[in-house]
Amino acid sequence: MLMKHGMLLFKIILTLSLLYAVFYYVDVQMVWKQMLAINLWYLLASWLCIVVGYILCGLRWAWMAQGLGIHISHKRKIRLYFLGMFTSLFLPSTIGGDVVRGVLLAKGEGRQGLGLLAAASVILDRLNGMYALIVLLTISMLFFSWPMVWWVSWLLLLVTMWIGLLLYPWIHTHLPEFFHKIKELPLNSRMFQRMWWKSLPISFVFQVMVVQAHFFLAMGVGLEMNWAAISIMVGLVALVATLPISLNGFGIREAGYVSFAVYFGGNSESATAMAALWIIVLSLAALPGAFILWRLGGLKALK
Repeated sequence: MLMKHGMLLFKIILTLSLLYAVFYYVDVQMVWKQMLAINLWYLLASWLCIVVGYILCGLRWAWMAQGLGIHISHKRKIRLYFLGMFTSLFLPSTIGGDVVRGVLLAKGEGRQGLGLLAAASVILDRLNGMYALIVLLTISMLFFSWPMVWWVSWLLLLVTMWIGLLLYPWIHTHLPEFFHKIKELPLNSRMFQRMWWKSLPISFVFQVMVVQAHFFLAMGVGLEMNWAAISIMVGLVALVATLPISLNGFGIREAGYVSFAVYFGGNSESATAMAALWIIVLSLAALPGAFILWRLGGLKALK
C-alpha cells in the first residue's frame, strides 16, 4: 500500500513538474490565442481520424482475441475499446483503460476462466500496435540525417524485434517450465499467427491516422513541421508516455512535443497549443465510452 501511494505521489510530482516547466518556457497567452483561433474544420478532421482509428483498433483487438480462442462479437469488442479509451483518460495510468477492457472481456455468462486469455489479448493488441509504430518511425527517420550511433542502435533494435517475432512460434514451444502460463496460450497456433499478421496492417493504418490527426492540429495552430517530423515526434513521445511514470502521459506528452518542435525548428507555443488541442480531440473521440459506461451502470458497477 505504501509503495502504491509512493508511486502515485511520484507520478503527480513528475506530471506537475513537467507541466510547470512547459508553461514557464512558453508564452501562455500566445498558446491560448492560437487555440482559440484554430479553424474548427481542423479539429473535426483530427477527431474523425481518431474515431475511425479507434474503430479499427477495436477490430484489431477482436482479431487478437479470436486468435486466442475468445469468440465474442466484434461489435462488443469495439464498444469495450471505446470504454477503455474513455477510462484511460481518467484513471491514473495510460494502462488503466487496458485493464478495464480486459476485465470486462473476461466477464459474462459462458466466459469463466478466460482471465488469462483476455489479459493476453489486451497485451498482444498493444504489442501489435507497437510493432507498427516502430515501422512507421523507421520510415519517417529516413527523411532526416541522424548520427551513426543512433542509426546502428535503432536498426539493432528493429532487427532484434523482427527476428524475435518471426522465430517466436519455435521459441514458444521451447520456453522453460517457469513460463508455463505463457505456454498455455496458443501463440504458436496457425489461427493466432494468421490473426497477428492480419492485424499488423490495421495497426499501421491506425498509427498513420494518429500522425495525420496531429498534422491537422499542427496546420490549425501554425506549427511548421512536415509530416515525417510530426511522425517522429508523436511516435517517440507515445512510446515514452506509455510508461506508468506520469498521470496518463500528461507532462511527458507536452514536454516532448515542445522539445521535438524546437529541435525540428517549430514554434514552442504552437506545439503547446497542439498538445492541448490533442487532449480535447482525444476526449471528444472517447465520448462513446462514456455512454457505454453509463449503460453498464456507471463507475460503481465498473468497480
